Amino acid sequence: MPHDMRDDLDLTLGKREHELKRRAKRSALVVLIALMAVLPLCAQDSPRIYWGDEVPESWNGTWPEDLRTIPERTGYTRTMSTLQLHEFIAALKLKSEQVHVVSMFTSPMRKVAPALVISNPRVTSAPQARASGKPVIFLMGNIHPPEPEAAEALLMVARDLAAGPRKSLLDQMIVMIAPIFNVDGTDTFVTQDGRLGSETPHLLGVRENSQGLDLNRDAVKLATVEANGLYRTLNEWDPLLLLDGHLMSRVNHGYANTYGTVTVPASAPAPRAYMDDTLFPAVRNQVRREFGLEVFTHALFAGGSWPPTGWSHDRAMWTVDARVIVNDYGLRNRLAIITETPGQPTFERRIYAQYAYITALLEYISAHAKEMQAVVKKADADTVTTIRTQAESWTLRNWLDGEYQSRGKISVLGYRTNVAEYRPGTSLLATRPGTASGPPELITNVDDLTLPVGTRSAIVPRAYLFPAEYGDLAAKLRAHNVTVRALDQPLRAEGESFTIQKMGKTRRSGYEMTELDGAFSGLQVKDFPAGTFMVDMAQPMANAAFYYLEPQARDGFVGWGVLDAALHAAGADRAPAEYPVFKFRRELPASGTSGR
Repeated sequence: MPHDMRDDLDLTLGKREHELKRRAKRSALVVLIALMAVLPLCAQDSPRIYWGDEVPESWNGTWPEDLRTIPERTGYTRTMSTLQLHEFIAALKLKSEQVHVVSMFTSPMRKVAPALVISNPRVTSAPQARASGKPVIFLMGNIHPPEPEAAEALLMVARDLAAGPRKSLLDQMIVMIAPIFNVDGTDTFVTQDGRLGSETPHLLGVRENSQGLDLNRDAVKLATVEANGLYRTLNEWDPLLLLDGHLMSRVNHGYANTYGTVTVPASAPAPRAYMDDTLFPAVRNQVRREFGLEVFTHALFAGGSWPPTGWSHDRAMWTVDARVIVNDYGLRNRLAIITETPGQPTFERRIYAQYAYITALLEYISAHAKEMQAVVKKADADTVTTIRTQAESWTLRNWLDGEYQSRGKISVLGYRTNVAEYRPGTSLLATRPGTASGPPELITNVDDLTLPVGTRSAIVPRAYLFPAEYGDLAAKLRAHNVTVRALDQPLRAEGESFTIQKMGKTRRSGYEMTELDGAFSGLQVKDFPAGTFMVDMAQPMANAAFYYLEPQARDGFVGWGVLDAALHAAGADRAPAEYPVFKFRRELPASGTSGR
């Protein structure tokens, strides 16, 4: 924990009262002097911090009935359906000219998933948004409907922007809000299953979509209608930043909300560093000052002893793979955030925590929009330049896999009831039951085990080549916004083939994944006919293309079975076979002599 945070924590009301009582033992006069000296400073410099289930009075303002959310109308005992979402949107549109609605997709159960476009002046298309010069900020909720806090908070944010006190934020940005992504799962209400600490909402949607699939594991494969619709929207509008709101399980966490960013080591380092080093500390401080909440990195204490010695992403089940949307979006050189609200507090408190964080984030973006746009623009340019200047050397490498290492020692807030253990035979975390109403303990000298570090790498080529009959592969890459073209004339190329020695299946995180054993051939010359597909890596999407196409990237297209049919056709499951994607180093003259 940064030094300024510790200072703020030391100035909490509880500690000040303790200090005053200690002084009272010495002298009533000293107490009086201390009160006169300290209380004005407290009011000026140190915000009140709300712990446990506490929320400020009237934190959500006063609104007409048609602009009140379902939790507000029901005393925080219910969450909205998709029909109620559409009713809220209709009411908001009547109140504000700044709201436009786009349909991202129609679900398998024939439900429309809307996204609000809130802007000033009103914007109704992606070309209009680009012409404005303002960044698009994409906020989404209910990818997992049993985690509805972000969805409900997003409606509050939408009304603040469109018809409330934060209209001025639209001067610097365009905000797209998709409150309910998993529309089918949201409307499949079931009795609350006990994963939360509180008893409400009484009814919740289910985690999976109507096909039984987890939409937050489909960011690479794009096997669902929902994921394809989302990615079409992202490709069209190109948001500068994406935020995806979630809920932890029954965790009595030391922080009101937690956050994380892209952790795939293959992603561009500069946007990740900007989030960790610049944006997150600023937003954290803003949440404390304006909303009286402590928020911190999405992690849990490692180990089962007290006091803990590690603060770990792994314990929070935050992956270094691209299968989740936030991580995959980072492969585009864009900014991305996941929020995870601890599940132990009341429903109102959880919504307040999401609302506070999202609002503080938008305030930060409003003040730093140009700076953030510059970070992303430079990452795009650097990606292209690096490919053009280094790829043909055959020494340029990127990461296939990674792990977490320590960033150093920190101090972390935590409750003793927040000791998580894995349930035997599962990958699920369970926590000791219990509640806490007061401030948590400050645990010092804790290893911050949240730094993603690459562990396996591969050469990044100048381009990838694959046969014309693999049109489905080209379509999948284009769905991810990767530029693919067909050769208009034959090409003689120098590069490498991958020889598959073994193709097998394994289970990882509950999913059946494909794995290939084998090796690259070393440089060779091959001829490719017209019509062959080429992925020129001198494009901003190079990091994503590398990750998807490398044969041994465990979370790429091979891992998720996108290429299973092609690999079976090539005989990879029976004998040594050639991986159908060739790594291109450089073009050679038709004679086969070396040179350009």
